[in-house]
Amino acid sequence: MTRHTLLCTVGTSLFSNLSRLSDNTPDSPPNWRALRQAYDKGEWNKLTRELATLPPTARVCGAEINTIEEVRKKNWLALERIFFLVSDTPEGNNTGKLLQAYCKQRTDLGLRAVDYCVIEQLQDERPKDFKQHGLRNLVRLAGECIRKAGGPAYVAIDATGGYKAQIAIAVLLGQVLNIPVSYRHESFSEMIDFPPLPVTFDYGILARNADLLTDFERGEALSSNELAPLDEKLRVLLTEVSVNGESLYELSPIGQIYVTGFRLRNPKPIALIEAEDRKPPTFREDHYPTGFKDFVQKVCNDNSWIRAANSIPYDKQRSIKGIGFFVRPEGESWQLIGTFQDRNNFGARFRLHITDQSLDALTWAADFLNQKYR
Repeated sequence: MTRHTLLCTVGTSLFSNLSRLSDNTPDSPPNWRALRQAYDKGEWNKLTRELATLPPTARVCGAEINTIEEVRKKNWLALERIFFLVSDTPEGNNTGKLLQAYCKQRTDLGLRAVDYCVIEQLQDERPKDFKQHGLRNLVRLAGECIRKAGGPAYVAIDATGGYKAQIAIAVLLGQVLNIPVSYRHESFSEMIDFPPLPVTFDYGILARNADLLTDFERGEALSSNELAPLDEKLRVLLTEVSVNGESLYELSPIGQIYVTGFRLRNPKPIALIEAEDRKPPTFREDHYPTGFKDFVQKVCNDNSWIRAANSIPYDKQRSIKGIGFFVRPEGESWQLIGTFQDRNNFGARFRLHITDQSLDALTWAADFLNQKYR
């Protein structure tokens, strides 16, 4: 497999360089007046043309153009596509448009696609939003770009531009997914590649809390009462915020990397083949929530890798909070459990038997079913 897509974090070095151009600026290019005039007037098409006349290694071109020129010469990268990840600011938006137009004009790059993506709430005017949402949105958006590229095996990351926290998150995401990450500090004469690190996650946390993590990943905030009892290992993936004097938990940027990393590593069923000996669901002689049996039957009908399903005792009603799927230990093995709650808050549980009962397969199935039905 040849890597062909570059994810590039973007900062403001290009605009900062242009705003400083003057007679006294060291190493000013011959067309500095035209560059400065086009920048000051917001004439982006003219600015693009003027930039394209300069060597891409010229300092005034900014970190992104400089490093793309360097990283594209690596023998393991056949660059065909670039995603620029820009901040949720006017400067970020304009930089993204300019870089996109510049790369399209550079026919020598041989790119088949150039896109820029605005990371919502990644801005420095509201630090709380930056921390709680911007960095998570960065991970989520980077994950979407990686999926579009075909998966981690086809991607490289240039983490030179942007906020320091933005760069750090991009580096960690690359380490988790075994994606090469390059970086160049303004004082470096060349880019450096981050060496692979033994970064691994315990996805048993996802297995046991698959339903909760689905809610968190969708942006929900839950109180300590709603999470009780809280898995202490799950707490590591959460951030605590105070709203009207109440402590709520949200998914942290590291938690977003955890969930996104699992889904990118496991985009398809893990050894889940179609069941040949499928059986209809079985139910104990109990009183069930309205629609419970129909829902269990639908889940079985929709997913051919489910061999059978059966109802299980539904004690501890308070812990049943709607539709959800998770994995729980049972002796030496693991069980895939589903929950259902009707409009009267009456709930019940059921167990699904699938064609691969390994923990990896059960974890994938729980996450998949939560995304599909929750």
